[in-house]
Amino acid sequence: MQKRLVDKIFTFTVVDAGVPVSKKFDLDKNVKVVHGIMMSSDRPNLLFYRGSQRIELSGEELFPEDFESKMFMSGLSVAPDDKYKSLGNGVIAGNGELKIQYKDVKNPNVQFAPYKVIINLLCEMK
Repeated sequence: MQKRLVDKIFTFTVVDAGVPVSKKFDLDKNVKVVHGIMMSSDRPNLLFYRGSQRIELSGEELFPEDFESKMFMSGLSVAPDDKYKSLGNGVIAGNGELKIQYKDVKNPNVQFAPYKVIINLLCEMK
């Protein structure tokens, strides 16, 4: 039987320059394994130049503090099925609690404006 992979999307807004944003999201109870992650934004230049985060799933740190958001972004020239940053063999969803500690950091390449951060997880369903 083939795995059923589904995109799960979570969003939050960065409204103040330099102010950290902590978010907790609950995955659908039918998510078994998370296989990949991708990030995007309504203002991709701000996410690329200003964003970093720590990501934790079910109490397990997936990416450490200050991991740059640009490492999760994908360009238009990338095939749709290749856009996710792989989590290897996947991470068991466990209690399904996704925690993001996001930082917006001043950067001379782009001036701050409020922006939306979009997190896409590639999830295997039960």
